[in-house]
Amino acid sequence: MSDVLVIGGGVIGCGIAHALTTRGAEVTLVDPGTVGGGASRASAGMLAPFSEGRHHLALQALGALSLSRYDALVHALVDEGWRVPYTRTGSIEVAFDAAGATALDGVAAALARDRIACERLDRPSLLALEPAVSTDAVAGLRILAHGAVDVPALVSALWRSAASRGARLVQSRAHRISSTTSEVRVDTGVGSFKASRVVLAAGCWAGQVDVDGVAPLPVQPVRGQLLALRTESPALDHTLWGPDCYLVPWADGTMLVGATVEHVGFDQRATAAGVRQLLQAATALLPPVADAAFLEVRVGLRPATLDELPIVGASQRVDGLIYATGHYRNGALLMPLTAEAVAELVGGTPLDPIWAPCDPQRFGSY
Repeated sequence: MSDVLVIGGGVIGCGIAHALTTRGAEVTLVDPGTVGGGASRASAGMLAPFSEGRHHLALQALGALSLSRYDALVHALVDEGWRVPYTRTGSIEVAFDAAGATALDGVAAALARDRIACERLDRPSLLALEPAVSTDAVAGLRILAHGAVDVPALVSALWRSAASRGARLVQSRAHRISSTTSEVRVDTGVGSFKASRVVLAAGCWAGQVDVDGVAPLPVQPVRGQLLALRTESPALDHTLWGPDCYLVPWADGTMLVGATVEHVGFDQRATAAGVRQLLQAATALLPPVADAAFLEVRVGLRPATLDELPIVGASQRVDGLIYATGHYRNGALLMPLTAEAVAELVGGTPLDPIWAPCDPQRFGSY
């Protein structure tokens, strides 16, 4: 019997395992595959709350607070000896017409009101910062706080750090969660396990786990295809956002191009159409992409909720069960704050009110 059993070995589950073991908890992680082998592997790792969260103020607030935790987290992992590529060089959003430029003006004004450092770029200023950008671009918006993290490397470091403090991995699918007055039981393909607390962090598969007497969580898979390319030298200094794709560069010349948004159920295939769509969009944004080496296509099923906010909080129906899923496109960004929140819940501290919009009960009795 563990103190805490975490279901799900992606960036959220491994972040929670790391946070809990750092606080001295005994943790068991349950996942049918390899750690970080699902949606986390297909994440570009953008840390961009003022772009990704712009449509939802609650998401933007959560993302900004989580981003503020990243420096300390990465430095701690690196100090332990783990490799975690990480950058905070900012991002640039690119407009290709007058309407897009006007939209960037509005975003810049809103960010300035919130005292978020940004820089509105005319065409010469944009090309001075990123000379390889298409000459069809007419304007840009640089957001200085943004960055990126290598998600597969981050997940590996989080898990290896947790494992070094005694966390163990059970490679099996969790089928059912039930509880008594003193413990929570998880039935898996290799037997049953008990813990004082269970965290359901299984991404889009969270709704496939039978929780005793509770309706399935309303989390749906959204397929995202991501390309990995290689240039002879870094073609960009910033994460670049265009109308139809984003580009995340790394110092070794690797560039990630993402990502499709496909409502195809649990279909995890890479498709020719998805690859073509991303290559066309990337080349239009950054013409040198046409000469890049094609490394691979990665596919992940991102866990989406109806309001595109995560589900984080304690169950009101099953004593000892905590939900931490539904992070959709923002798992990497929201991981540090989610892990902290779950660790505090396990320790008996109520969630910060900033998490109120993510309460599981907004979808029913959970």
